[in-house]
Amino acid sequence: GVPYASKFSQLDFDAAIVSTPTTTHYDIAKELITEGKHVLIEKPITYKVEQAQELIDLAKEMDLVLEVGHIERFNPIVDFMKENLEFDKLITIEAKRVSRYPARIKDVGVIMDLAVHDIDIFRALNGDIVSVYAVGESVNGKFEDYASMLLNFKNGKIGYIDVNWLTPKKIRKLCLTFTDYYVEGDYIEQWVEISSAKLKMDEYNAFSIGVDHHIRRINLKREEPLKRELKDFIEAIEKNRKPKVTGEDGLMAIKIAQAALQSMKEKRPVETD
Repeated sequence: GVPYASKFSQLDFDAAIVSTPTTTHYDIAKELITEGKHVLIEKPITYKVEQAQELIDLAKEMDLVLEVGHIERFNPIVDFMKENLEFDKLITIEAKRVSRYPARIKDVGVIMDLAVHDIDIFRALNGDIVSVYAVGESVNGKFEDYASMLLNFKNGKIGYIDVNWLTPKKIRKLCLTFTDYYVEGDYIEQWVEISSAKLKMDEYNAFSIGVDHHIRRINLKREEPLKRELKDFIEAIEKNRKPKVTGEDGLMAIKIAQAALQSMKEKRPVETD
């Protein structure tokens, strides 16, 4: 019962979601924006940096909402970390995103399909990334199916991303090391685990048992990130405000991803500016 058509002009709508192969994002989104439609583009926003900038400029010119579908931004563990952790004490941030090869992906490799999630989260939590060094290669196909990336932040902190399509088990983890505690988050199960050496004890009690460290697991209220993402898109349109993930955010994610691809090819660190 859902209306369909071969041309956008044959349908009456205000906004659209572009959820198509990455290499088609630019052409479809440009046509939609030109016709006055608000657009949510699945990540990555486009394959080329220049294309992303053109869409951003066009959406501003048309006064339209352009949001990018970096869905992990809407995962409860990210909100929890941003609101409760002391990022001035951060040492390193690490992400592991691995699983089996997805048959739906045929036009990009793991860096553009998987690592862009973590690049965006790293930026959201700890600010600008200034350089990247990446290694990886293809085992089973045309594009790289595993990659490891070392990222340098503007504030001097270090980030590490491990992605592949070679692991039978699906893992989506985010781990952060701080000066006096360690945090691990699970995107799938939506829990955060905090390990610390600090625990209030009576040090003068000769019978107390020594504690090496203690772990606190926080099970967050389960929420569907996609639902939160769509709600944000609709509210941005209705309230004429910026979406949570802007076109500029999407642009920076692919700029860093492209720098990683260049680094992998040239076997050297590449600056992202």
